[in-house]
Amino acid sequence: MSYKPQFHEEEQTPAQRGQAVRWAISTGASDRAVPSQDMAHLELRYIAGEIDQTQVEDELLRWYRPDIAPAADVRPLPPEQPGRVYPYAAEMAALMQQMNELPPYVPYTVMPEGIPWLE
Repeated sequence: MSYKPQFHEEEQTPAQRGQAVRWAISTGASDRAVPSQDMAHLELRYIAGEIDQTQVEDELLRWYRPDIAPAADVRPLPPEQPGRVYPYAAEMAALMQQMNELPPYVPYTVMPEGIPWLE
């Protein structure tokens, strides 16, 4: 069974997919959610157009929730090409470096439930 990646009109080019990935990674930075190297590599394959977001989500389920992961033969990942240089690999490496240099995560300040001057 063969699966052909499908892309929304806003993710047709590597530049559009790269922008979406940068936005997603940067959004996670507020909670110090730094993607693993495996995740970064998966996103590079997405940017290159080898796989689509559905396949990325399937792979994440296989990694973290194999009990509910889709059957591996439904939307399998295509085999990797040894030595392939992915577009935006340098940009992804720089972004990951910046993420790893962020200051330690500080939880949001929890405000007391009541208002002292009203009590």
